[in-house]
Amino acid sequence: MNRKKYRIQQHNCTSARVHKNTGYLHSVLLLLVLCVCLGLIVTQIAFADTSSAKYKEYEVKSAFIFNFLKFIDWPGEKTAANNNQIIIGIIGEDPFGPAANVFKDKSVEDHKLVVKRFESFEQIRKLSEKDKNESIDALKRCHLLFICQSEQKQLHDIIEIVCNSSVLTVADTDGFIEAGGIINFFTEDNKIRFDINQAAAEKTGLKIRSQLLRLAKRVVTELPAAKNTSKQEGN
Repeated sequence: MNRKKYRIQQHNCTSARVHKNTGYLHSVLLLLVLCVCLGLIVTQIAFADTSSAKYKEYEVKSAFIFNFLKFIDWPGEKTAANNNQIIIGIIGEDPFGPAANVFKDKSVEDHKLVVKRFESFEQIRKLSEKDKNESIDALKRCHLLFICQSEQKQLHDIIEIVCNSSVLTVADTDGFIEAGGIINFFTEDNKIRFDINQAAAEKTGLKIRSQLLRLAKRVVTELPAAKNTSKQEGN
C-alpha cells in the first residue's frame, strides 16, 4: 500500500516537472527553428535561374519573419484593436511574391496572420487627403512592416510615421538600422543574417525577447545622439 502511494506521488512530481518545463522546451524548439534558418546557405541556389534564387531568398526571409513574431511582445491593446489579428505589412515593390505564402493560414498564439500590401510611399503621398490618411492609419495598425528596397529614399519618413505605433519595422536595405529601423537582413558568408536595433524597438513600445537578441549578428542598444543644429550664442 505504501509502495503504491509512493508510486502515485512520484508520478505526480514527474508530471509537475514536465508541465513546468513545457514553456522552456517550446522556446528551445523555436530557437532551433531559427538556428536552422540561420544555417541556410543562399549560394546553394546560385546555380538556379535568377527568379528561383530570388524566390528561395525571400522564402527564407519569410520563415525568419514568421519566427520573429514569436519573440516579440506588443502592447496588449495593439492586437486587440486589430480583431486579435497580427498584421504583416509590405510597402513598396514587393520582392516576396508567392514566397509570402509562408504566412498563409498561420497563427501566432492563436492570432491569425494577415498580409497587407501597400503601394510605394510616394504613391500614398499622391492620394487624396482622405485616402492618404486611411493608408497611413493602416500602416500604423501593422504589427510588422517590411519596408522594401524601393523605399530606401523614404526610409526616414516611413519610420517616423510608424515609430510611435508599436510597429516592428523590418528591411533588407543598407543603412536601415542607422535610419531607425528595428531588424535588418543582410548576407554574410553566403548566409542570411540580421541586425537588431533594440533601442528603436524599446522607443516604439516593443519588447524583443532575449532568445532572439542572442541570434542577431549585432544588437544596437543606444539611439544615436540627436544632432544639435542650433547656432551657439555669440556666433
